[in-house]
Amino acid sequence: MDPVYSGRRNEVREGVDRTAWQTTHRSRFGAAVAASVCAFLLAAQSAMAVDISFRSFSKSAAIGPPAVEYAAKLLSISTTALGESGQVKFIKISPTPAIPEAYKKDVVAAVGAGGPLAGGTGFDAAYVSGSTLNPAWGFIYNSGVPFGPNFDEFIGFLYGKSVSNGTASGLDQLQQILDKNGHNIIAVPIVGSSHQGSGYFMRPVGNAGSTAGIGLAGLCQQDWTFRYLPPAQYVLDRACENLVAAGKIPKKNIKFVKAIAGGGSLVKAVTDGKLQAYEFATPLDDASQLFGLPEGNPGTVGTRYLHYPGWHQPFLITYMIINKSVWNKLSPAQQALVLSVGRDHVMSSYAENLSQQGARLKQILTANDGDKKAGNDLVLVQWPPGDLALLRDATIQFLNARVSDTQLSEQDQKDYGQILESLRIYVSSNNGYWKVREVSNDIRFQDWSDPDGKNSWDQALK
Repeated sequence: MDPVYSGRRNEVREGVDRTAWQTTHRSRFGAAVAASVCAFLLAAQSAMAVDISFRSFSKSAAIGPPAVEYAAKLLSISTTALGESGQVKFIKISPTPAIPEAYKKDVVAAVGAGGPLAGGTGFDAAYVSGSTLNPAWGFIYNSGVPFGPNFDEFIGFLYGKSVSNGTASGLDQLQQILDKNGHNIIAVPIVGSSHQGSGYFMRPVGNAGSTAGIGLAGLCQQDWTFRYLPPAQYVLDRACENLVAAGKIPKKNIKFVKAIAGGGSLVKAVTDGKLQAYEFATPLDDASQLFGLPEGNPGTVGTRYLHYPGWHQPFLITYMIINKSVWNKLSPAQQALVLSVGRDHVMSSYAENLSQQGARLKQILTANDGDKKAGNDLVLVQWPPGDLALLRDATIQFLNARVSDTQLSEQDQKDYGQILESLRIYVSSNNGYWKVREVSNDIRFQDWSDPDGKNSWDQALK
């Protein structure tokens, strides 16, 4: 047989076979696409428009308004995808209602009971701080742990296959624990925000120009009342107790008030003598809530030393919690949009918040410069490295001790231990990369300028 002809014949046969395979494959692929489109259209047709009222908890610029923006985004996308008959509308209840007495100020229980749509006396949904999900372990899903993963690192835990040997996400774990404990809610992350400031104090911990810092030891001995949200409160308290136990200071004098997220004017509390030290949130939030008030601002009332880094809260993620009966009224397509738009908005709100922090920090630090009273000026202070190490050590002690804290229920201890261990395993598998991936902040943007050498990339805060 002619080898050339034999080769051509095989080539022709292979070509025919390939063409036949491609035709069959395209047919199957087309059928699959058609089936998917039909399924989506059927889901869209079965979707009924739903109005869900929700309770909010904060007016802070980087926290509260983005929740309303999530609602607007979801309404727009659900209308585009499913038509007006299938749109999902979250409506903020205004003014913010009190949590009914029957639920003992527990908004999770109130949402679990449901509101008008669910036929209950609570709420159909609520926008909450992640720490609200559970007093024992909710802070891990709200702001992580002090000295722990930052936003992008925690996002890998929350959305990535980071739990149960790579079979589930941290968000899956959260929902499983809520379900196991019978909370009757769906938790949807919807807003992200960046590092917070770590305190407005009446005296600086680190050196502030010609003013010597009092250090952590000096801070612990001040006769101050603090507003510090847990777990930062617990860590700072333990760090002071460690100094007493080590004989570094004779006693701890600072004390704490019960902090309520989103509640009260901190500046007025200082003028009333109820507070001498507090942390609030990011520069964007601080500018919106602590300045431009009739009673003054942090500088004019004496708490003019603003501390960084935000060791206590490396990010913030807030959640929309939805009653399960209300959730089940949504079609699969609507549920998918609630979740996917939520995930998208965590990222976009974080980006929007982050893009404003530098300008807002500068606004804060220069807020009182015009009055020509040096004693009112806001001053940026860095925690001394040695004091940060003491706070880190106290953080480790707090996190580990909480696993067996008898003030918590046995179930909370167990759930907390499970979440903490999941986070530890995730961090240990990635921390080697995190340590080496970034250029040192000391040389980032160093000496960068525009092509003409006129405009620097550095920001002057004062």
